[in-house]
Amino acid sequence: ACPSTFESPHRVGHPCGTGAPARGPAAAMSRLDMGPTLNIHKLTNVEAQRIMLILEETFTKLSLLSFVPPAQMPEDRVLTDLVGPEIHQVMREQALLEQQYDTVSNPSAADAGKGLPDFETLDDELRHSSRVVARMLLEDRTIVDKLEAVQGGSFERDASIVKFLATLNELKHQTYQKMSTSVEEEKSKEDFYLEVSAREEKASQMLRALQKDLKSEKAEHDQEVSALDDTISKLRTEIEHIRSSTAADIKNLGDSTRVQKDDAKQMWAGKEQSLGDQLAALKAELLQTAQKNRDAEEQLRKRKVKNETEVEAWIGKYDTEVREKVSHIKAIRKEYDEEKRQLHWYEEYFARVDAERALRAAEQRKLEAERAKEQAQKAMLAHAAAVIQRIWRGRQTRRELEKAKKGKKGKGKKGGKKKGGKGKKKK
Repeated sequence: ACPSTFESPHRVGHPCGTGAPARGPAAAMSRLDMGPTLNIHKLTNVEAQRIMLILEETFTKLSLLSFVPPAQMPEDRVLTDLVGPEIHQVMREQALLEQQYDTVSNPSAADAGKGLPDFETLDDELRHSSRVVARMLLEDRTIVDKLEAVQGGSFERDASIVKFLATLNELKHQTYQKMSTSVEEEKSKEDFYLEVSAREEKASQMLRALQKDLKSEKAEHDQEVSALDDTISKLRTEIEHIRSSTAADIKNLGDSTRVQKDDAKQMWAGKEQSLGDQLAALKAELLQTAQKNRDAEEQLRKRKVKNETEVEAWIGKYDTEVREKVSHIKAIRKEYDEEKRQLHWYEEYFARVDAERALRAAEQRKLEAERAKEQAQKAMLAHAAAVIQRIWRGRQTRRELEKAKKGKKGKGKKGGKKKGGKGKKKK
């Protein structure tokens, strides 16, 4: 994986590619739904960049492999001439390994799988062959166009692999979004989403309440209209019944009941007039009720628009306050960083000052110790000199005393001899 850029490592001239530039036309990759381009510079973690590069390379390889016909390869010399015998042989081996893998992995075809390698061996060989084919398609992406040209453009990718690629692409973008979002931003988005959801839920409840009231009003209006329609229908039925009964009486009685006929006509005319007046009154009442309901509906709609306007105003006010808070937080954070930088400088400066003071104190203590040691040595020398002088003076004094004693003894001996001589002579 290349941590310096998030572009595909197999693009032309990329330093981390497979070694060969893409020589195929742009149509080979235009069929791959790569989604929006991701910017790796937003990812500060090298491990995150490596993960996204691995996902990008995996998606590209699987997308190219999806254009290879599964478990089959057209027997055509034209394809061999177009892609070369080596590439054609590799793709035939890939198709053969897929057929053997399907046979071994199918429990119902146990007899057909005799003589074939075991499942683990085929799995390793198929994985290695798929890597070789993917690397080959990355090095020369015109192979996809050549395969489609040999098949006459009738090949369509399997719906399952297309769905898998779409899911993998969505997972790739979700992974990138997750890695490029800091913990603070994610927490802020979650809090904002929860608050917006709460406001939306509150607005939905208010809307449902208004819709419920409107529905109730409409139901009452419909009931009233239905009742009036039933009354009109009954009146019309009665009128028809009266008309039919009157016609039957006229037909049965004939001219013999002219007086009764006139009375019946007068009675019918009066009753018809009464019912007509009643019908007109009911129609007027119906129109009045309909106008009243329309006015109520208009008021409810105005109230709904007013509530929606208030909700939008509150949302705008909230957004403005959040932006102001964010700006204030950024200013405080900038001031905090500056003060932290100054504090760090002062701490380093006073640490150096304390270190210098401690060094000077240590040197002063060392100098005082040396002075004390020197003074002790001088005192010792002075004491030794005083002791030597005392000893010397004592010896000198003893010598002088001894000399003095010797002098006195010599004088005493000379005086005794004279006295003795004189005595002898006296005797």
